[in-house]
Amino acid sequence: MNRAIAAAFLFVIIVLLAGHRAMAAPATAPLKQALELYQSGSAERAIPLLKTAIAQNPDDPDAWQAHLALARIYHKQGRLADMLAQLGAIPAEKRNTEALLLEGLGLMGTRKTAAGMERLRTLPESDLNSSQQQQRLNALAEGALQLEHHAEALYFIQQSVLHSSDPASTSLLLRKAHDLLKNRCSDAELAEAAFLYQGTALGQDVLLQQAWRHRDAGRIDQARQILNTLTKTSVEFPFRDDAKMLLQQLSDGGASRALGILLPLSGRFANYGKQVLKGMELALELHNRQHPKVTFLVRDSAGKPALAGQMVGELASSPQVLGILGPLTGNAADTAAQRAQQEQLPMLALSQHTGLPQIGPWIFRNSLTSELQVRTLVDFAMNQQKMTSFGILAPDTRLGREISRTFSAVVRAKGGKIVAIQSYDQKTTDFRRQIKLLHGKGPNAQMPEKRGANGTQSNPHPPFEALFIPDTPDRLALIAPQLPFYGLSGLTLLGSASWDTADLLEMAGSYIENAVFVSGFFRNSSYPLVQEFANLYLNRYGIEPSLLEAQGYDVAGIVLSQLKAPASVSREGLRSALDQLHNYPGVTGATRFTPAGEAEKVLYLLQVKNGALVQLN
Repeated sequence: MNRAIAAAFLFVIIVLLAGHRAMAAPATAPLKQALELYQSGSAERAIPLLKTAIAQNPDDPDAWQAHLALARIYHKQGRLADMLAQLGAIPAEKRNTEALLLEGLGLMGTRKTAAGMERLRTLPESDLNSSQQQQRLNALAEGALQLEHHAEALYFIQQSVLHSSDPASTSLLLRKAHDLLKNRCSDAELAEAAFLYQGTALGQDVLLQQAWRHRDAGRIDQARQILNTLTKTSVEFPFRDDAKMLLQQLSDGGASRALGILLPLSGRFANYGKQVLKGMELALELHNRQHPKVTFLVRDSAGKPALAGQMVGELASSPQVLGILGPLTGNAADTAAQRAQQEQLPMLALSQHTGLPQIGPWIFRNSLTSELQVRTLVDFAMNQQKMTSFGILAPDTRLGREISRTFSAVVRAKGGKIVAIQSYDQKTTDFRRQIKLLHGKGPNAQMPEKRGANGTQSNPHPPFEALFIPDTPDRLALIAPQLPFYGLSGLTLLGSASWDTADLLEMAGSYIENAVFVSGFFRNSSYPLVQEFANLYLNRYGIEPSLLEAQGYDVAGIVLSQLKAPASVSREGLRSALDQLHNYPGVTGATRFTPAGEAEKVLYLLQVKNGALVQLN
């Protein structure tokens, strides 16, 4: 009997345990599914599943992973209070280094600065990856600044610089240190920092600030001694040009003049910015040989709008800065121009960003805008070649759509006709559909069997006289061979300045024979001014200049040429001089400014002739 009872009892226990396992298994499935969805990169979609998994089985030993996943998502979204709540639900024994890092960042972000710094200070650095170490150091630096612990803030900034492998991030860190040294550190704190950070970029900036303070206190000899050391050192730092300007100012009795240079020298557009800067520096070198010296104060905007606006404000605070050259990229140019207009500081920008000069009378632009390119092309096609009908084949991008609209408007305003317009995705390689539609055929129309000797379709009467293709040579190399193959031959191809690269002829070959495009610079131009610039640049840098270097050379040359006149040596004087500029002899074309501040210039018309480029105008 006892054995029977024991067996029955054991059977009940086994059934209950099996039932428990059967019920528990489905409860872990939502958690697994939610975590897999999160790990696949679908964070937004994972949020409700993660919450549901926690609600259904809060005692699951892996529930902490769901809390941590939600904390990561909320941190990325800036929902710091929600992030802290999720972190607080993780058991103490499961709170890893990442959770503690997020907690410290969250505390600091919710104004619990001291508590957040204490949490971050205690983290073992060896458990953090490089990105997490950077986050920690940046947060500690920011917290020290909030608590007015200047020496500690400088220490964390320097540590972050040492850990940084990104030039743009390094530039931002050194700018943060620059602001701290200039506006918040005492003389005693500067002296301590000069000792601690000697031989570093941060240490060089400390010496520059000491030189400024010596100058302001009338200790000219001490200031000059520091500046002589700074300008000769091999240690690079972002404000070397400021040291040169101050030294020049002390040498010529305070009459020094400077121009701010605002370009992306790190980040995505760094190569473009550096090319433009080389052209500017060549123009400055030539100017300073024969005229009172001007100093460039070069600033790296990294293509970031907020940083560009801040830098304009800093440059405007220096009376020696008479104007700004740049920026080069869209949103950064817009923000910088807004600030320059507010500060009443002349700016000559290179960006094609829509509406830039219309911001105000202190803003000018010297760039190959879509309108300038289109007007040059259409004048050639309609006035010189007597063409009246056009097609457009353009990429479906912001710039492609903009220049297509402009081309259509200018053609129609001059009495011409746009017969067909087709666009394509940037990833497109097969253009048969677009070409057939341009030809007036259906996209599924069969090609005729009869073909010419070269395999192309015979088509003596295309529906328009010229086809505008505003894209780069690599895309043109795909499009041009397909035009005759699918029956669209006997056309003149027209191109934008995007065609103008060194590998145009190599990539597109014989398929663009007789094509015409516009450019702002032509190395082989017969103009003596262009040849002189190109040879000077080649001798100075050992490479041939491109459009970017030529634009930089002209933008700097325009402003420097105006500073030769005594009446222009003020911000208002420079603005007025630019307003009245007439046919400046630039290597990118004779230039003047419209009343709105937009450059009017004669662009180069280039044609592919016998496998080479020839200048038509």
